Amino acid sequence: MQENVRVAEWGPRVNLAGLPEHFKGANVTPRTVTPGGIDNLALHSTDVFTIPGKGEFTLDFRGYFRVARSQPTSHDWTTFDVTVNITDLRLFSQHKDIGNVSVSLNPNILSAGQIFHANASQGNAKCRIATAVVFDMPQLGARVFNKEPILLMNENVKSIPPVDDPNGHALLFMLPLFDEKNPSGQALAYLTSLHYGADNYISEAEVKALRERKL
Repeated sequence: MQENVRVAEWGPRVNLAGLPEHFKGANVTPRTVTPGGIDNLALHSTDVFTIPGKGEFTLDFRGYFRVARSQPTSHDWTTFDVTVNITDLRLFSQHKDIGNVSVSLNPNILSAGQIFHANASQGNAKCRIATAVVFDMPQLGARVFNKEPILLMNENVKSIPPVDDPNGHALLFMLPLFDEKNPSGQALAYLTSLHYGADNYISEAEVKALRERKL
């Protein structure tokens, strides 16, 4: 993934220089502020789409995402703040009525956010990432994308990164998805619900296979 191709930024950019990349076998300690790095994590999500004239469809996706974390502002779990960027994302699903559907990161927008501890009296941290993606729906003859952020949220983060954490969801309401070939036209679909979970680290070989898999 070439980060420099992006032309719009939905948050601060993480400087990748010098950040170690983490794969399967990396350790995570709960409620500990870890140094900056790049995490390659398995990812799953359940998305609900409304497609005008066709109906509502629920799809279960699996794949991975690559997340860059800045150096924390503090190593105190009750006060820290970390900037995060999603630098790659590959998800795949299949539905009996609309066929194969894949998701990739929109290369024209920087997907960015934060992991932070908002309340010293609470044990867990929070995360939010404004995310831009492309849904490839070949059976519908379209690649659709969001112009407004898909705001990925997790209000119960127990570790950095939040591995094996099923608590993620998206803050959205009938989010319109537009055709890449006609971005000024009417929305072709709407994303109405999204729940996700960050799973554990995956190997370099698994990352390579997912990147090479046809979207």
